[in-house]
Amino acid sequence: MRKLIVLLSLFTLVSCQSESQNQNPLKKVELQTSFGSSIKASLAIESKDQEMGLSGVKPEDFDDAEGMFFFYTQDDERHFWMPDTYFELDLFYLDKDLKVIDIVRKLPFYIGRANPNLIPRARGVWCRHVLEMKSTSPIAHKISIGEKLIWKGQIPLLEVERIVKDKLTKN
Repeated sequence: MRKLIVLLSLFTLVSCQSESQNQNPLKKVELQTSFGSSIKASLAIESKDQEMGLSGVKPEDFDDAEGMFFFYTQDDERHFWMPDTYFELDLFYLDKDLKVIDIVRKLPFYIGRANPNLIPRARGVWCRHVLEMKSTSPIAHKISIGEKLIWKGQIPLLEVERIVKDKLTKN
C-alpha cells in the first residue's frame, strides 16, 4: 500500500510539472494591485483573441479575480463592444507602464450578435492596453484612475512586447 501511495504521488508530481512546462507564458499573466489583490488575466495578444474577447464566457466560468488583458505594442484609440457577452464589464484603459488612465464602468452585456446596432459599445480611449473584469468584482471596484498595476508574468512585460513586435514584423 505504501508503494502505491509513493507511486501515485510521483505520478501527480510529474503530471503537474509537465502541465506547467506546457503552459504558454504568453496566454496568462498575474497582475498585482497597489492594495495587494492579484488578478489572473488571460492575454489577448493575437487579433483573433482580441476580437473574441470574453464573448461566449458565462459568469460562472469567469471568477471575480480574473480578467482579460488586451495587449498592444503601440498606443492607439481603443474601441470595445460587447457582442455575445453574459455579464457587465469594467474596462480599465492602461498606459505602457500599466497605469490606469481611464475607466468605463458597468458596460452592459448583450447576448448574441444578430442586431449589431443594439450591441453596447464603450467610448474610444487613447491608451496602450485594456483590462476587462466583471463589474461585480470586488477587486474591480477598488481600481481607480492613477492605479498602477504590476506585471507578474513569467516573461517580463518589455520582453513580451519585443516578442510580439518580432512576430508582427515576420508576418
